[in-house]
Amino acid sequence: MKRNKTIRHFPPLVLASGSPRRAELLRQAGFKFRVIKSHIPELSRRPRSVPIKIWPICLALRKASAVAGKLKRPAIVIGADTIVVLDGKIINKARDRAHGRQILQSLSGKKHAVITGIALIKADTCRLAVATSVCRMKKLSPRWLQKYLDSGLWKGKAGAYGIQNHDDPVVQLISGEWSNVVGLPMGLLKQELESFLQER
Repeated sequence: MKRNKTIRHFPPLVLASGSPRRAELLRQAGFKFRVIKSHIPELSRRPRSVPIKIWPICLALRKASAVAGKLKRPAIVIGADTIVVLDGKIINKARDRAHGRQILQSLSGKKHAVITGIALIKADTCRLAVATSVCRMKKLSPRWLQKYLDSGLWKGKAGAYGIQNHDDPVVQLISGEWSNVVGLPMGLLKQELESFLQER
């Protein structure tokens, strides 16, 4: 991936996430940043009053706010959270192997949405955004499913899969950003960071 030469002009960045996939996307794009985990418990249940598309933004803001409150030096804190939605229902991360199998079987051969909320906090300024990608998972064979579960790659991922883990992806991107399905929509993130620069 070609690096953007303007990236070096961004203020210090802090990624409020322990996700190695999000960190790798930022590194590949040439960003310099620190990782500070929020260490707050994950919320698995969405209040009925909160629309599904707003929920990942709420989770991202929660992470970013927790980290921003600990900083001693000015920085832009990046919070992000990704959910998978199938037939209007949120598919949470797999609790264990059996749950992972259940999730993958429910997604097999079906179209679903991957939604990532972004929260950027700088001093007393906050920017919120959301990206949606539509994907279709190919029909999973019992043999593939068994091999994937054995690999452990389903752990800690929304929808129990990672689009970046295979040379022959099981998920076809129909619309939206590929990086959003990985966990961080880089096009949207760059736009929001540029907006912060314009406010300086």
